[in-house]
Parts: sequence; C-alpha cells; structure tokens
Amino acid sequence: MSPVSEENASTRFSNRESDAADMRAIQEFLDEAMITEVLNVVKSGKEATVYRCRAHPSLGVPYAAAKCYHSAFHRSFQRGAIYEEGRVIGNGQVERAIKGRTEFGREAQLALWVDHEFEVLSTLHYAGADVPEPFACTDTAILMELLGDDSAAADQLQFAPVSPADADDLLDRILWNIELFMRENVVHADLSAFNILYVEEKLTIIDFPQAVDPRTNPSAPKLLERDLRNVLSYFARHNVGLDEDPATMARKLWGLWKYGEL
Repeated sequence: MSPVSEENASTRFSNRESDAADMRAIQEFLDEAMITEVLNVVKSGKEATVYRCRAHPSLGVPYAAAKCYHSAFHRSFQRGAIYEEGRVIGNGQVERAIKGRTEFGREAQLALWVDHEFEVLSTLHYAGADVPEPFACTDTAILMELLGDDSAAADQLQFAPVSPADADDLLDRILWNIELFMRENVVHADLSAFNILYVEEKLTIIDFPQAVDPRTNPSAPKLLERDLRNVLSYFARHNVGLDEDPATMARKLWGLWKYGEL
C-alpha cells in the first residue's frame, strides 16, 4: 500500500471536519422539525455543500435543500471586500474581531454572510422573483426550497439543454428578474449561467451571499454591468441578445432605479 501524503491526509481530515460541521448545522433543522431525514449530497464544493433532505409536512414540500457553508467560504471571500462595502457589520466588538481576523471574527463574518443571503432570498421571494423559497437559517446553513424532482436536482443553465425556441424567452425572464432585483434594491453581483438553475422550462436564480445594495455600495453599477455581461455572453452561444450592449443596459437600468421609475 502506498503511503498517504501529508496533503491528502490533511484534505481528508478537513473533509471529515466539514462533514461533521454540516451535520451539526443540519441537526438544528431536525430539532426544529423542519426536516425529518438527510438523504444525499446534491452539490459539494470548497465553499458549501448542499444536501437533499426530506421535508417535514409542515413545510408543504416533499424535499428541502440544506446549504451548509464551510470555513473555506470565508477564505474565498477575503478578497471580496467589494461586496461588503456599505454593509452594516454589527457592534464594535464584532467589527474589531472581523478586522483582526480572529477565530471569533471569522465565525462572525461567516454568520453575517449567511444571514445576508437568507434576508436577500426572503425579500426577493416575497417580491415574486424566481429564487428558491427560504425556510430557515442558522449561523452556517440555510434551509430552502429544493429545485428539481424526486430523482435529481435541477441543472445549472450552463449545462442544461436549452432549445433555440426557448432561449429568447429565457433571456427575457432573466432580464425581468434582474430588473425586479433592482426594484428591491438588490444587485446579484455574481450572476452567470452557473448560478441559474433550469428545469422543465423554468429558471431559478441561486447564490446570493455576495449580493449588494445599490443604495449603499459604490461598486454596484459595475457589478450590475458584469452580471448583464455574463448573462449576455451565455446567450450569445444561442444567437440571442447579440444586439444588446451590457454597459448601455446597465446604465439605463441604473437610471430607472435611481429616479424611481422601475
């Protein structure tokens, strides 16, 4: 048997540690009788793992998704100060701990990101946007609507089969959502075909921890333009939206939002 490298051993230990942290987070949803069973992993990455769970009848859905963030999420956003511009951090002790990058500060910052995503999802779902319905959150996890059917989760738009006949309507629906987000003072700030789910001709936009408020974040205009550029770049593969310019679209949408005309 070949020896286990230090790197591999470290990775395996880290994975086990993350799995245990995920189960502790999910246990709160079990204790609150929101789910009855954890079934399988839907998606796993360095930043978060999403689990398919059997929902308690009180949720009114058969399954729910538990999105559990890892400590690596904080590390991946150490260069993400652009997203935190204008956010309310908390009391002075928390703010000092976050700036000092203490262990407590890292935990507090992660909790702030998770709580921020939950609040944004709640606002947008209530407004009628195509986002998952959020049910509950802890300091490290969000329980939300599971997209897909009994056998599989919905595909990312990047890899989903989209017919030429549907592409034009799909782009219109995404642009409608971006406009609705702005009306609710939200810019996704990381929108692309990778965080849009598509199943049965229905789209759902996911992943909002980095979403920014255009009222307080000075980088919001360029983040809005980047979202539009990413979306149009994807649809160019389907020969849709080729005449649209993301900079012009972002400028017009920003003007409508600024003057309360959305």
